[in-house]
Amino acid sequence: MSHHGERQWHRAQHFDAEATRRGVEREGDCLRLRRGVTLRDEMGRTNTRNRELVTSTRWARKTLVVNSIGSALESAHLCPYIGGPADASTLRIDLNGHAVEISLAEPEYWSGAWKRIPLPVEHLREGENDVVFRAEGDGEWRLLMENGFLPDRSAVSDDAGQTWRSDEIGENDRGDGEYVVRLWLDQHVEEGEVISAPVDLLAIAAQQSIAAVGRVTEIDLAMDADLPANTSCVVEWRQGTTPAYDPATWSAWTPQQETETDGSRFGQWRLLLSTTDPSVTPVVRGVTLRVDSDSAEVPRWTIAEHAGNTPLVRSSFRFAHMATDDVRGKILRERWSLDIVVGAAKTEFEALVLLRQWVREQWEDGWNMGPLSYVPPWDAPVILELASQQLALGMCTHYATVFTQCCAALGFYARTQIMQAHCITEVWSNDYGKWVTMDPGGDSNDKTKFTYHFERDGIPLSALEAHLAYVHDDFDDVEVSPKPPSETKDRFSVATRIPLWERFMISLRNDETVTLEPGEPEHGQGSYHYDGYLWWHDEKTLPLPHFSRQTDRVGDFHWDLHRTHMHLQADGDTLIVDFDTETPNLAHFEIRLDGGAWEERPAHFEIPVHSGENRLESRAVNGHGRAGAISHVTIVV
Repeated sequence: MSHHGERQWHRAQHFDAEATRRGVEREGDCLRLRRGVTLRDEMGRTNTRNRELVTSTRWARKTLVVNSIGSALESAHLCPYIGGPADASTLRIDLNGHAVEISLAEPEYWSGAWKRIPLPVEHLREGENDVVFRAEGDGEWRLLMENGFLPDRSAVSDDAGQTWRSDEIGENDRGDGEYVVRLWLDQHVEEGEVISAPVDLLAIAAQQSIAAVGRVTEIDLAMDADLPANTSCVVEWRQGTTPAYDPATWSAWTPQQETETDGSRFGQWRLLLSTTDPSVTPVVRGVTLRVDSDSAEVPRWTIAEHAGNTPLVRSSFRFAHMATDDVRGKILRERWSLDIVVGAAKTEFEALVLLRQWVREQWEDGWNMGPLSYVPPWDAPVILELASQQLALGMCTHYATVFTQCCAALGFYARTQIMQAHCITEVWSNDYGKWVTMDPGGDSNDKTKFTYHFERDGIPLSALEAHLAYVHDDFDDVEVSPKPPSETKDRFSVATRIPLWERFMISLRNDETVTLEPGEPEHGQGSYHYDGYLWWHDEKTLPLPHFSRQTDRVGDFHWDLHRTHMHLQADGDTLIVDFDTETPNLAHFEIRLDGGAWEERPAHFEIPVHSGENRLESRAVNGHGRAGAISHVTIVV
């Protein structure tokens, strides 16, 4: 029997929840290449003591390579990480031999040593652009640098520009690398991609949630887009036999015009947007997928409950999770008896709150640099050992790092988050099915050592929800939980704390116990400069020009974890189930039928159905033995 159906993506919520994107942003309900290009040839993997001294005779030169300048480029900013006298007139910058007028804004947290200096775009050129830094009079400036041999675009002169060298640079001539100088251009990135979530083609053809047994016979992809001159958008397709991409079970990407279905049940489209003139961009309004199948007749089953079996939302960016068998993660868990710390909890969320409070209590006088005058790296065992002896600095960055890595060592999922003058942790809560922002180190008073999260109507907030509440001035019904002790007075009122969420970003890894690279050796010691963080931006939160990894896609911060999505297929009196999940360190799946006992099952299995209601529940279990949130569906036969 032939079946025909179609699926459309044509609204902002479709693209946010059902497709990932890199280098692409929303414009209303449409998609376009992201506007705002940050050019750099270093990652900022350095510390604030690794720097170049700039004086009236010692000059620094940075060569910036611009591949393409848009035909309508109107503004550009030079973004060096440089500090010096309060009087900016002692600094001189030349661009391709032309003096740049410098007017530095008042420093703010996100700037600090970062400077945003408007450049005359008429002096920019495609290819190499030389920027020279020098001081006037007795002024001394310090330019951050990152060590490395390539691309060899930084040089120093000891004789006021007469001769230059690109090695033995930096303070005390001990380095070789690149100055942390970035260039922001007000134009579109040259390319980007949008990838749909995998779709169940047989379910689309059947036009219902339960697919029939059969074979996909034809697919047709149609894109609705505006393609100005010098722009393009290529549509590609791949397909496979499993709900999520696997190179062993899926085909490679092929251009749409060359696509022939191989009968596979699952498929995925990709849009490759590009421009050769960064002043213009393709604009995508929608994508339509039509599917024909040769399938058996779908049984007249009714799904009484389906809200508990929703498709997964995935991030556009990969996250490096601590592995279950990480040696130092096990040391962290055992040496500090973390199972005992959370042992009294009756729920997962209670365990996270107990762990949060325990972390804060590991410090006395935490903001003191200690006798070693040392800033520990993001390594929880090292931080805790130093804290127990009060040997080194412990600030919000270290509290959050310890909490994040302790969560990971116990099998919970967490990520470190940086916002306005503060560092905290977000944890994935299976109890609430969402990310929750938690502050394990906001209280510097050792008498109270208060830790907290925000709640609205009893539901904990994520960082993004807290941010939106602040920027839209919508937090009258937001509360701090637990209630702050009276000794803290008004330091932990919502009005006092929530402005910290004005701008925020997340680290895309929690496996620093394996390696500290990549990242900053001394996170939080000065303005952040590592360019591997993921930053949120919206209409009220413009991107910072010195960082390149930005997103306005909600799913990039609110992706699903530790949950299952069941793809259902009917074959006579048999229900065929295929699991999809985003569970790092996955161990196995479990199901429960009609309220019975939990049973382990593979990712693909079959069960018989009976007359009446058939309730199927599922969950994923990770390598630490922690079960995720329960997904469920009730089928009436």
